[in-house]
Amino acid sequence: MDRILKNIKIETAYNKISIKQCAGKLEFRSPDDALQSVIDLETPHRIALVNLEYLIAILLFIPAPERILMLGTAAGSLLHFLRHHYPKSHITAVDIDSELIENLLQKKILPEAGPQLNYVYDDAAHYIQHSQQNFDLILVDIFNGAQSPRWLSEKNKIGALYHLLAEHGAMAFNLLIDSDHEFTRFYRNLRLTCHKQTLCMPVEGFENTIAYGFRDQLPQRELAWYMEHTLEMSHRHSIDYMAILSAIYTTNPSGEAGI
Repeated sequence: MDRILKNIKIETAYNKISIKQCAGKLEFRSPDDALQSVIDLETPHRIALVNLEYLIAILLFIPAPERILMLGTAAGSLLHFLRHHYPKSHITAVDIDSELIENLLQKKILPEAGPQLNYVYDDAAHYIQHSQQNFDLILVDIFNGAQSPRWLSEKNKIGALYHLLAEHGAMAFNLLIDSDHEFTRFYRNLRLTCHKQTLCMPVEGFENTIAYGFRDQLPQRELAWYMEHTLEMSHRHSIDYMAILSAIYTTNPSGEAGI
């Protein structure tokens, strides 16, 4: 990755961001200086934001995914992570902001498209209603400004995502929803769609809430199995999954989604 990138600003029809190089990292910030994304220049595959660690922790509960759908690319932190740890997986990355994506590709911040990575320029709500593909993992990381889009709470949209899941597939949502009523609506519809095979948890120190939905009932596992599995995954991905697993057990009633 280009180490001499200086502080720049990018303004498109959908985004206005500043990219600042600081202490070996690229920081993506909104006009109010809120931190939106971070890329480590030395090791871009290492996730630098805690909320994305919580999002990707869904990998603790599913087999290694072969087909991945990403709704929202941001600065590409998750893309770099997935391409590094799951190089044989095929990733479809959907984003409405083609100008931003092309700009980040030109600056070599995002990984190039290729046989295992396809960029699709489309509105996420439109894409999920018309896609004919199936995916083992769907990651939803999209925002309208500083909030998750309201359509994510709609049962038909959650259902459309659910029907894109392959057998044993799962979906994970990175959410910013200020309204308790709106979150309750979202999670009720997610649980109805996924037949109560769901998990959710707040992200400590962040305003984000993470939610998972599973296509099938997860196998019942002893805590000792999850502890051993989580330690192994933590070492492999350089993420403290143990802290995340603790948050999952603390937040969700015993027995939910097979935990």
